[in-house]
Amino acid sequence: MTLLNKEDLIHIRRHLHEYPELAMHEFKTHDYLLETIQSMNQDHLEVREIPELPTALLVYVAGANPQRTIGYRTDIDALPVTEQTGLPFSSKISGIMHACGHDIHMTVALGVLSWFSEHQPSDNLIFFFQPAEESENGGKVAYELGVFEGKWRPDEFYGLHDNPGLPAGAIGCRMGTLFAGTTEVNVDLIGKSGHAAYPQNANDMVVAAAEFID
Repeated sequence: MTLLNKEDLIHIRRHLHEYPELAMHEFKTHDYLLETIQSMNQDHLEVREIPELPTALLVYVAGANPQRTIGYRTDIDALPVTEQTGLPFSSKISGIMHACGHDIHMTVALGVLSWFSEHQPSDNLIFFFQPAEESENGGKVAYELGVFEGKWRPDEFYGLHDNPGLPAGAIGCRMGTLFAGTTEVNVDLIGKSGHAAYPQNANDMVVAAAEFID
């Protein structure tokens, strides 16, 4: 296969958007990615699968004169959301949608990988197609399995997130924190009931909760 062009990438993105899969169940996504990767020039590519994380994929690109190994990661899972966009390539899977842009992220990764399959980089590259970004910590699972060891250990790791608010061709970047994530924290406030006439003998959790939030 020749280098992926604009029309190829649009087709890939729309196909991925039509067939989203939830965390740890990205089997058809994995197969489609693998098929696309295997259609590229394999002269300096090495594809690796992880039996304990069967929907993940890694691709090693051997550099011509490597001084370091650079990692690039893309997420591949979708969200339990019903699509209502009305687009001609809307999700065909009921109740599941690529609502966070992972279809775009995968397409970008494939496009970059395609380029380097035809234009050997100086440094080594590792592409990580990560399952379960939205839940179940697919990246952490891969790390704890020891996936990123030996030649598969990158000196640097990069990724991106699409932002439709930026004009086409623009890249947003800054030092430090750029995006936010969510973490659940459970807090129990234990009070003491009492009579309204004797508030001094009670602990009102409504007041305590308001103070805690403030």
